[in-house]
Amino acid sequence: MSSHSNNDPNRLITLAIHTYDRAVILKSRLEQAGVTSVLHNVNLSEPVVSAGVRVRIREKDLPQALAVVESEDIAPAPSTPSKGMKVLIPVDFSDYSIKSCIVGFEYARRYSGSVVLLHAYMNAERRLALPFGSDRYKRAGDDDSTLRSRALLAMKDFRSKLEKMIVDGMLANVSFETAVREGVAEHCVLTCADEVKAQMIVMGTAGTSQRERAALGSVTAEVLDACRFPIMAIPKNAEVDRLASVKNVVFFSNLIPNDLLSFDLFSHLLSVKGMKVNIVPVLEKRAGTKYTQEAKDQLMNYCSEHYPQCHFQLTEVPLEGNLDAFQKFTEEKNIDLIVIPNKKTNIFARLFNPSIAHRVLFSSDIPLLAVPV
Repeated sequence: MSSHSNNDPNRLITLAIHTYDRAVILKSRLEQAGVTSVLHNVNLSEPVVSAGVRVRIREKDLPQALAVVESEDIAPAPSTPSKGMKVLIPVDFSDYSIKSCIVGFEYARRYSGSVVLLHAYMNAERRLALPFGSDRYKRAGDDDSTLRSRALLAMKDFRSKLEKMIVDGMLANVSFETAVREGVAEHCVLTCADEVKAQMIVMGTAGTSQRERAALGSVTAEVLDACRFPIMAIPKNAEVDRLASVKNVVFFSNLIPNDLLSFDLFSHLLSVKGMKVNIVPVLEKRAGTKYTQEAKDQLMNYCSEHYPQCHFQLTEVPLEGNLDAFQKFTEEKNIDLIVIPNKKTNIFARLFNPSIAHRVLFSSDIPLLAVPV
């Protein structure tokens, strides 16, 4: 770490750690974009075999540098929530759906947006996994047209129920439309999200003690693993009133610069003023102790300097085994929301064993927000 003071915008920070070849390529791309960078930890006698080469930049250049790094991704960067925000809510007409609607409609109201309600159904003969409650009206001998008719009728009844809730003041008064589709639930959700250009997806999960979570919960997990939109997962027993004013948050971090993009998007989704953010590191086993400490210091310094309206604390919490330590931590800190930067090569697929990632999702009745990087 540079000896400059923490407030010095010219302080050098580590943007990435690569092999020598990849570090040279990144350095070239940064310089083409006007970002000065230096390479550290290069084996001068045999540079081509150097491993763990650090690409370092001035802290003030971080946003521009991250744009260069992100431009290598095929998927488009998530858009910052704005007026006219479109919220997609997959529904199965159950209590899960009502809670999802309460949260999703409120976010749409905050951004003067609208809601799309989606229900997916599947013919039992083609069903691979239970979609959103399609067996609620499945009868022996039903053909596709009959199934669709029943799904449309169920959606019409659900719409009437929501309209009454709006009149009674139990649901935010925003415009909403409905969609009913035949197919695998997670595929329908992802396709519909792309088509309507959703800026947030709000989905229900069954919670910790519900047998149905193996069905409905797995759909949420599949969407989380594949989606490039912010996703709010609402357990059945979650206290949705607490989401109206989130005060205590767990933010998982790989201690890499990309996580800052997720936090920036998160800060636009929720009011972070006065929020207590508990940063929980999730690290690769091969990460060196020296690098880990430096990354922690950089992340904490950056967050404190750029988000002075929040209170940050970095806490080590064991995430292996039965997650008892994590559950105890969330209870002691009175956590309102769990936030996870979500990238296919990030926490869900690279650092976590997938089963652990999904157990974190279903480990408590605390809502989870997955923010794409």
